[in-house]
Amino acid sequence: MPELTIADALRLAINALRDVAESRKMPSGVELDDATAELHASAADVLDGSLEQLRGHE
Repeated sequence: MPELTIADALRLAINALRDVAESRKMPSGVELDDATAELHASAADVLDGSLEQLRGHE
């Protein structure tokens, strides 16, 4: 497996959170209500901001 960077891990987490928010389903299949889906979308946005701050520091 190729070596992952912190930025790679953040991108994977952001994508996973956005997928959950958009589908309104956890990977296990559990349905999410609107508030929980929005929370996942907000978390993805926060991580995306962290990723922007990380650029240039790796």
